[in-house]
Amino acid sequence: MRFIAGFVSAFILLAIAGLAVVFGGLVNIAAREPHSAPVFFLLQTAMRQSVARQAASVPAPAPSTDMARGFRLYDETCVYCHGGPGKDPVDIGKGLNPEPPFLPDTIQRWSAAEIFWIVKNGVRMTGMPAFAESHSDEDLRAVVAFVQKLPGMSAEQYAAYEKEQ
Repeated sequence: MRFIAGFVSAFILLAIAGLAVVFGGLVNIAAREPHSAPVFFLLQTAMRQSVARQAASVPAPAPSTDMARGFRLYDETCVYCHGGPGKDPVDIGKGLNPEPPFLPDTIQRWSAAEIFWIVKNGVRMTGMPAFAESHSDEDLRAVVAFVQKLPGMSAEQYAAYEKEQ
């Protein structure tokens, strides 16, 4: 009985301390300040695991072959934050916390189903918007197909897509 009382007391003290931190404004929420390493690890792990779980529950999208459409949508909506071959992110992308990944270097970590889920649903508290309401699944499939080509694409090849538009 004494153990249970100690456990409940410890839980109540932790809850009060947590509320004091939250309501006392002790957490620095400035976008200019990076997360601490443990917080960054927890957030990244939670995001990866959540995307894997959510994407597993939906059918993988059929692959798109419309690279021009994928490029156009990527160039209109994604390149500002994620950059591209020969293209750095602009100020908006550089000012986000966490910093958006440079997709040519990181997209291979994700399956097509996971990328589709992320683009369609967005990721809370990262600046990654959901495009389900503003773009069709066909559009999103084209973007997925295009971003999967980014790792092997040169700056010249990316610029060639720009010239075609």
